[in-house]
Amino acid sequence: MSTILDRAHFDHMTGADRPLQLEILELFQMQVEGWRSAIAADAGWREAVHTMKGSARGIGLAALAAACEAAETADEAGRAPALRRVEAALTEALAALEKFAADAD
Repeated sequence: MSTILDRAHFDHMTGADRPLQLEILELFQMQVEGWRSAIAADAGWREAVHTMKGSARGIGLAALAAACEAAETADEAGRAPALRRVEAALTEALAALEKFAADAD
């Protein structure tokens, strides 16, 4: 399993309940479009990365959470590169979640 997803943390948070884990991952993935839209539209982007940070931490996506935290606290000059790092971390996280879900089958 990828180190992008901390499986031990996720197991701890869910009692290693696979159906619950898959439901949580599905909910997370359903939120992604909204977060991406808020970031792209420049409307509520800071709230979007804050919410994504909390969700990522709960699942065990530490790198994504860290990228979100950095973006959340970025000044105007650092915002664009910080948001690019969020997008890259999110892309990696989604790939890790897809692998996790596929391994459940």
